[in-house]
Amino acid sequence: MSQTPPPATPLSNAQEEKLRELTAQSWNLELVISGAALVAVLQLPELIDEGFDYLKYNLMTQTAGPAVLLPGLAYSIMKGMCYVLFVAFLTNFVMRAYWVGLVGLLAIYPDGIQYDRLPFSTKHARERMANDLGPLNAYILRLDQRCNVVFAFSFLFVFFLLGLSFTYVLIFLFYFILCPLLLDTFGPEARLIGYGLGSLLLLALIVVSLPQVKAHPQGEALHARLMAISKLFFAGLSKPSSFIVNTFLSNLPKKTVGLMSLTMFVGFIILLVVELIANSDRVYGHTISPNLRHLYPSRIIGHSVNVNAYNDQRAAGAYVDGASIQSDVIREPFLRLYVAYPKALDTLLTQLAPTPVWSDELSRDEKRRLQTEWSINQIGRLIRVEINGSLYRNPDLSFTQSGPQQQQGWQTIVIPSNLKTGKNLLTISIQANSTTKQTPIVTIPFWYVPES
Repeated sequence: MSQTPPPATPLSNAQEEKLRELTAQSWNLELVISGAALVAVLQLPELIDEGFDYLKYNLMTQTAGPAVLLPGLAYSIMKGMCYVLFVAFLTNFVMRAYWVGLVGLLAIYPDGIQYDRLPFSTKHARERMANDLGPLNAYILRLDQRCNVVFAFSFLFVFFLLGLSFTYVLIFLFYFILCPLLLDTFGPEARLIGYGLGSLLLLALIVVSLPQVKAHPQGEALHARLMAISKLFFAGLSKPSSFIVNTFLSNLPKKTVGLMSLTMFVGFIILLVVELIANSDRVYGHTISPNLRHLYPSRIIGHSVNVNAYNDQRAAGAYVDGASIQSDVIREPFLRLYVAYPKALDTLLTQLAPTPVWSDELSRDEKRRLQTEWSINQIGRLIRVEINGSLYRNPDLSFTQSGPQQQQGWQTIVIPSNLKTGKNLLTISIQANSTTKQTPIVTIPFWYVPES
């Protein structure tokens, strides 16, 4: 048998009076909080963009699998939640401001709407209007209740966004820090063990959530312990959000709760899909939106221009996707070339150029010097720079950090001898030698117009 929850401790008369006083004065705090939240939420999308870009170019160590899918999903969900929060707090702000106006109007005219004194209206029209609108003070009370509900829902979204952010941080620590360490130490078996333990935990949560299991005292106790573990993902936000959710669940009809849950789930899926499509270029490097133009093929190498590849057109503070040159129109007979070095590129470079083992008898400074010389030689060997199909040998790449975000990469000045007036193609790729597969990085079209 399930245990009956203990009765709530009643509040004293002084506490009840204090609660009524706080409730009566909460509207001004709602306006202040909603206004401040609107300003804060407007700053979040830009911060999320910067955080995702830093993660993508500096911390992501893999280019396939869940480690690539999860950041994109989390990024799209967070951006979507920012827009939901903005709409929610804006709705509350407008509704509460309208409520303040009505309260002020009632203070001037305590009788509210006097339907029997309405001019230019028939008796039947006045009666219908009185039935539809009702007294002004009753409408003010209903509007106050709706404002409170919208405000509570807004904070429920805030808790969901914060809990999602903390959950993603845990997943990020697992995939990008813990998982690589375990693989380096224990091999692929560590990944299988981790997936097995995660699957067992998920299966246990499903089983103990069944009504037949929860009806047993031991099953209820096990359910409480497992739920306590899952609450860690909400970083202390489980109890505040539970007060809001359970208050709604215990006061609304089941049909209303089911309809609201279905509406929120469908809206969440739609929002996620829209955000994935809208941010596909930033997340996956190419757009996944449908092409509705008859003669506009997408992702055609050598026939599409990406403004990110030109220093004079790239947005301030933006990361370089693959490589960049000074401009799309070149007047001087050289290219100022920058090749980006994202962290994910290490997956390929580690395979093509394993780190040599230096003798323990060497000093630390000597090992550092040998490591630097070896790295420079490997980059010169692996990075291929081609202009109009001709390989530019010995590009003499130097390590650098570009832009205000200090993006790591290589830089050099290329002085080609086969530039032609008009359109030219610069191709950057990675290839160990002539017998191995070539991995393309980027192809940049540019136009050479020599100075006369």
